Amino acid sequence: MGTDISGYAADGPMRAFLIHLPVVSVVIPAYNEERFIGQTLTSILESGFPCEVVVVDDGSTDRTSQILEDFRPRIRIVRHPVNRGKGAAMASGVRAATGEVVVFCDAHLLGLQSYHLLSLVLPLVQGPARAVLGVGLPGITVRPQFLMPLLTGQRAYFRRDLEPLLEEMEGLGYGVELFLFHRFPRERTVVVVLPGLVHLLKPQVSSPQAAARGYLRESLEILRALASLGEISPTRFSRWRQKVITAMGRYMYTIRDGFQG
Repeated sequence: MGTDISGYAADGPMRAFLIHLPVVSVVIPAYNEERFIGQTLTSILESGFPCEVVVVDDGSTDRTSQILEDFRPRIRIVRHPVNRGKGAAMASGVRAATGEVVVFCDAHLLGLQSYHLLSLVLPLVQGPARAVLGVGLPGITVRPQFLMPLLTGQRAYFRRDLEPLLEEMEGLGYGVELFLFHRFPRERTVVVVLPGLVHLLKPQVSSPQAAARGYLRESLEILRALASLGEISPTRFSRWRQKVITAMGRYMYTIRDGFQG
C-alpha cells in the first residue's frame, strides 16, 4: 500500500512526474505544547500530504491533552501518564506508527507545508538514504546552524531501521537525536533544506522560567548522550555538567530578579 504523488519538475522544461510513496507516519512528541500544537497539526492535516499523524502526549500538565482531543479522529494519540522525555516519546510514537516511513516533527513549527514533508521522505524512497535530517534556511530558523543537522527535530527514517533502537532511545531524553545521528552511517545520511519552515525556541513557546528549566534539562541530556557515545571523557562530562548547571543557575537568578524589579 502507499500513495502516488504527481506533479511537475521545477528545473528545466516542465516535466510531469509520478512518485509512489509508501505509507508515511508523522510522529510528533509533545510536552506542554498548548500554544502551538494546534497550529502544527492543522498545517499537516490541511497540507494534503498523505500520512497518518501520531502525537505522543508526554505527560503534559497544560491544555495539550484537551487540544489533541479536538483533532480526533484525524490523529492518533498516545499518552504517557508522566513525563518520560523526548526519547521515550519518540519511541512510543514509532511503536504506534503503521507507516513504512516515520517522519519526526517538533510540535512548535510555523509554516509547515506538504513540500517540507515530501523533502524529508523522498531521499528514503529514491535511495540510498537511511536517515534524512531537515534544516531551515539561515535567517529563518532560530536555532544555530551548526547544530541543526545533529539536533534537528525534523527527520525521517524507515520504521524497520528504528525498531531495533527503541529500547536505547527511551532513556536518552533530548540526547536521542544525537544518538540517532551516530547510529546511521554518514554516507547514508542526507541533509535537506526546508525553506520557510520556522522552528520556535523555548522562550517563544513557554515562560522564561520554564524555558530555562527546559534548556538545563536539554543540555544535560545531550551531554549525557555524548558521554555514553564516547565523544567526551567522564572527566570532561563532569566539568561541562557543572558549568551548565552554574550558568543556568545564574540565568534563573537573573530572571527572578527581573520579575521582582
